[in-house]
Amino acid sequence: MSKEDHLMVVPLDDLVGDTREFFQTCWAKEPAVFDSNANLSALISEAEIWDELDCGLLSRPYFTVFNEGVRSAIQSITVPRVVAGHRLTGFANVAQVKAEFEQGGTFKLSQAEHWHKATRNLLKGLEGSFDGNLEAFVFLSPPGKTAMQAHTDGAHVLVLQIAGEKDWVVGRLTKTSHSDSTLHEGTIDPNNRLEFTLRAGQVLYMPHGCPHFATSRTANSIHLAITIEEPTAIDLANTILANFMSTDAFAALEQSHHLLPMVDKIERVSVDLQRFLTGLDLENIVHRPSN
Repeated sequence: MSKEDHLMVVPLDDLVGDTREFFQTCWAKEPAVFDSNANLSALISEAEIWDELDCGLLSRPYFTVFNEGVRSAIQSITVPRVVAGHRLTGFANVAQVKAEFEQGGTFKLSQAEHWHKATRNLLKGLEGSFDGNLEAFVFLSPPGKTAMQAHTDGAHVLVLQIAGEKDWVVGRLTKTSHSDSTLHEGTIDPNNRLEFTLRAGQVLYMPHGCPHFATSRTANSIHLAITIEEPTAIDLANTILANFMSTDAFAALEQSHHLLPMVDKIERVSVDLQRFLTGLDLENIVHRPSN
């Protein structure tokens, strides 16, 4: 493995400190800020971001622009190109993206692990610490701007402040917190929120369901948001059912069910499923994909 392949392989404890304490006291409970031991500034630079735009290969849905909660029209920030004789749409309109950034827009790069090696290596080094799917999003914001209104994400989030500073408002979890990715209705309760400045080299953790927004300070800000999306209840139910349907007991029932009255068929499914669930290895189900 080359030296470049080791780039930004960072264990979770370099981001949040003692991982056991992190999962016991913060995970799915409380937002928290940590001083990272990793060199986050080496992850990605503003020059790299503009180089990625200038190379001409960046296309939708890997980028967008926000300005004070308003997403730029796709038609204005994209252009078509002819590639191998085919007219393709969705390529970045470089001049327009830069113009909108100069006018206060935040340049967002989505799923950076697909195209940025250091980010891909970072996520590979972290994925073993979580039971969920990790994705990365890079935000380059000009000074004094709030890119998005208060909102909740459909996942846990680790925010790595790469450059500059951002003022954050993060609501704590309440009995009414939900798991949807949507705009937050009304203001974030002043009596049940955290307000702080995230500086370069710091990491913010937000549990799934915390409303939040952020405003860059006096210089351009870069932060990388890593979303950790855990399986939903439906995902788990489907996985368990798929594993049950791969058993010999279910295969036998599938072959003979037409010989049984409906009441007997329901009872057989119920008995076999209960027997399967009784002997279910929950840890194995979480880590083994369904057939």
